[in-house]
Amino acid sequence: MTEGGTTLASRVRALVPAPGAPRALALSTLVGQTGSGLFLPVSALFFTRSVGLAPSRVGLGLAVAGLIGLAAAVPIGRIADRFGARGTYAIALLGQAAATASFALVHSLWAFVLVNTLAALAERGGAAARGAVIGGVGTGEARVRLRAMLKSVTNAGLSTGTALAALALTADTRSAYLAVVFANAVAYLGAALPLVRVPAVAPIGRGQAGPPRRAVLRNRPYTVVTALCGITSIHYDVLSLALPLWIAGHSNAPQWSISAVILANTVLVVLLQVPFSRGTGEAAKAAGAVRRSGWVLCAGWAVIACAVFADSPVLAFAVLVVGMVLHTVGELWHSAGSYGLSYELAPAGSHGEYQGFFSLGRGLTAALAPLVVTTVCLADGSDWRPVSGWLLLGLIVAAAASAVPRATRWAGSAEAARTGAESPSSPLRLPVQESA
Repeated sequence: MTEGGTTLASRVRALVPAPGAPRALALSTLVGQTGSGLFLPVSALFFTRSVGLAPSRVGLGLAVAGLIGLAAAVPIGRIADRFGARGTYAIALLGQAAATASFALVHSLWAFVLVNTLAALAERGGAAARGAVIGGVGTGEARVRLRAMLKSVTNAGLSTGTALAALALTADTRSAYLAVVFANAVAYLGAALPLVRVPAVAPIGRGQAGPPRRAVLRNRPYTVVTALCGITSIHYDVLSLALPLWIAGHSNAPQWSISAVILANTVLVVLLQVPFSRGTGEAAKAAGAVRRSGWVLCAGWAVIACAVFADSPVLAFAVLVVGMVLHTVGELWHSAGSYGLSYELAPAGSHGEYQGFFSLGRGLTAALAPLVVTTVCLADGSDWRPVSGWLLLGLIVAAAASAVPRATRWAGSAEAARTGAESPSSPLRLPVQESA
């Protein structure tokens, strides 16, 4: 009993960030993501019911802002490398706070697009700068472990905020929605405060020899790895869009199954993301984790597709739970492997620029995913058509994931040739930026 209790206690302690910079980043993430979780569930209702915009115009404004934000990720990441990642990240959080508070002044489409664009620029730029901050705090597996821990904290914060948003949704008044808007803005301000405890990462000085301008755009191996990891990241959209619609329209499972399986995914990610990150501090092992994730995701989606053939609601729910567990395992391996590759394949002094570029893979996939998953996995017609769509999507993701190790070896050979390394065939441990 004591041994089991000790093991459980050690696992719980493993989820707590170490004192210093890791704990400060975790606190910053928890505060900021709790605010985001509070705002996300009410944003659509606020803009349509309170501001008075048509849903189609809300979608248009979000799409325009999202694309502009994507385009700004690399330049702002470069700024973080040049002038300091911590300061750039703090400024981005302050920008998000100002933009979020400005939603209270929006009363037209053009104002909505403008404010959302400013918010997207701050969000995308902040993500790139945050990646550079993490890159300077640790190296190798410790860095990937920190990134994995922050993902667990992100999920916990989003879940907490989403639960609190129920109060505003119940009230369904402009005052309640404005309270959420300002609470989110205050959360971004609060997220900037713990950064004073994070060591500053030394920026590239004017006299220092840093990577050439826009070097990431000429790094073809990194571009390929980014694209492949971006394709496999469609599992996020399967969870948020395809799965709820599939359960509601193509299975006999009860409607509450939607919340149940998504909650199960959230809890598993919070508890297991850190353990699944072990070993992914080396590029070769990180690539192997991404490859495994593709085939596990494929298996999970095949099981989820089989729910359409279950006549009993209980059996349908059981099938969905099994499929969700497999999906979550694939997500955990994909996240850990992607984190490792994004850092280990980036040269020293360029984590901001490279993290900004790596985010483009996920961003472009997120932009195209709604069309892809609704067309492929939710096709009209006989049951076999959407089932075959799930299998097709799974095989595409598995094929993309299987190509990652080869692309990673290519990246290692290219980096070895650039730096004059003697043994490009050895386990990849490319140069990383040390903390200041």
